[in-house]
Amino acid sequence: MKFFFWGSEKLPSRPKLLELFQGLLGGTLAILTLECLTIYSGCYFIMAPFGASCVILFAVSQSPLAQPRNVILGHLISAFIGLVFLKLFGDSAFVTALAVGCAIAAMQFFRCVHPPAGANPLVILLTANQVNYDFNFLLFPVLSGSLSLVIIAYVVNNLLSKSKWPVYWLAFFNNKKNE
Repeated sequence: MKFFFWGSEKLPSRPKLLELFQGLLGGTLAILTLECLTIYSGCYFIMAPFGASCVILFAVSQSPLAQPRNVILGHLISAFIGLVFLKLFGDSAFVTALAVGCAIAAMQFFRCVHPPAGANPLVILLTANQVNYDFNFLLFPVLSGSLSLVIIAYVVNNLLSKSKWPVYWLAFFNNKKNE
């Protein structure tokens, strides 16, 4: 049990003060913006998985998981799968588990893995008894919220970091073969 607490593994280096501030500012600004857009527009722009998206967008922004393609398409694909499973099969424990597994596989297939998006089928299927979901959910909050997060990440990450963000955008028509 000693290895568990006093292991010899190398921890990641401590973040610089500017990086801490970037995470604080980015996360706060992103969630506050989504909440304000929700309040003043009358449409939902926010959902729980966006909090985890902020962690990735502002704390590890150079990761492939933090690129616009992954954030936007990952959330859209996973939410779509959650909605399809709900409409076709209901909201049982097995359906919920299978929807999450299918969302993961689909994100892998389409090369847009974004871990917070894996929670979208859970959000949909676990709250289906309290919320009447339809496919408009893909526009508000999924697409509108993820686009808003990407815009805010673009501003914050390029304002405070020396690294250019994003590394790539949507890459729908990427001619480079990296199969």
